[in-house]
Amino acid sequence: MLTLATIKHINELQQKKHRAAAHEFIVEGLKGVQEALENEAEVLLVVMDGNIRDEADMQALIKLAGEHEAQVEFCGRKDIGQIKTTDTFPGVLAIVSSPDIGLDQISFGPIVALDGIKDPGNLGTIIRTADWFGIQNILLAEDTVDPYNPKVVRSTMGSMFRTSIFESNSLETSLATLKEKYGYRVVSLEMKGEPLPQKLLKNLEENVIFLFGSESHGVRPGLEKLIDVRYTIPGRGQAESLNVAVAAAIVMSRV
Repeated sequence: MLTLATIKHINELQQKKHRAAAHEFIVEGLKGVQEALENEAEVLLVVMDGNIRDEADMQALIKLAGEHEAQVEFCGRKDIGQIKTTDTFPGVLAIVSSPDIGLDQISFGPIVALDGIKDPGNLGTIIRTADWFGIQNILLAEDTVDPYNPKVVRSTMGSMFRTSIFESNSLETSLATLKEKYGYRVVSLEMKGEPLPQKLLKNLEENVIFLFGSESHGVRPGLEKLIDVRYTIPGRGQAESLNVAVAAAIVMSRV
């Protein structure tokens, strides 16, 4: 049985203000918790369903948690009803410390910068896609959805533990710093630009920022002066625009 304090803390971490104050977030499901442990995330607590359904997998996870000195607690049916964030509890969750990544800690190479992306599913998909194509750096504007939102975390499918996510207080300032201090150039995806080339980079060491704005408003006006190249993804049909996660995937496939 979980203590009332643990139950309260897990519930609080479902709210952004408490995640920000504690510098912690929740990861749900066997795969997500495994990914956190295997990628050296700081896992503070692993909570498991006391009625273990797949004993082999759970025992392996308990062993893995022990190797990483993560505390393991078991919950009963009554506890599950108080801590689950989805209709069906996936059997295990973990409390993980959110990394404090500064702009100077972003490794050189391509950066995906997101301005005003509000949908958790879109952000999670973009992080997962960046991981697939070997892009490690994600830069989020101050008005982008919280990357530690449970829906974002679930949709990354563990990829957030293999990427560096920097949350900017001013995207305009961050982009200017990256351009001036590290020689980055900014590539924006817009409705009116040059046709997107088949190959965007020579290698994954080039200092290029791929900037994506929201579907409804695009890139904010204050960033226009920082953009070096504008591309568009040509289409043949009548759709008004592409979903931002789809557009980002097309661009990253050409890196």
